[in-house]
Amino acid sequence: MLVEVAFLLVLLVAPLFYLVGTLARVQAGAYAATAAAREAGRAFVTAQEAGEASGRGHAAAGLVFSAHGFSDVEGSVSLSCVGGDCLAPGSGVSVDSRVTVELPLIPDFMNGVVPTSVTLTAHHLEGVDEFRE
Repeated sequence: MLVEVAFLLVLLVAPLFYLVGTLARVQAGAYAATAAAREAGRAFVTAQEAGEASGRGHAAAGLVFSAHGFSDVEGSVSLSCVGGDCLAPGSGVSVDSRVTVELPLIPDFMNGVVPTSVTLTAHHLEGVDEFRE
């Protein structure tokens, strides 16, 4: 009976550990996509000049992606102005972020059979302060 219990324990616990690890990685991707969009928008609208705003937004998103364990290849962000001039009071910036999460322990030969990655997206709209100089 001890052998059967040990065998069943391995059969049940190993997939459970894989499921928990996979869900944790996907949740980290969801947090990274949401936080990168939010922080890129905040960094964009707090820039002093329009020329540096896009660079600040991409840098902020890159910091968030790296903090969550994703590289620049896995995460990306796109910024677009809403309402005319990007940094004019009352206007805003629309931010879309995308993170590709590679699922662990899936071999390359299974590429066409099962999905080996999940793409997560987030959208954020950040307004420029009405009383900006």
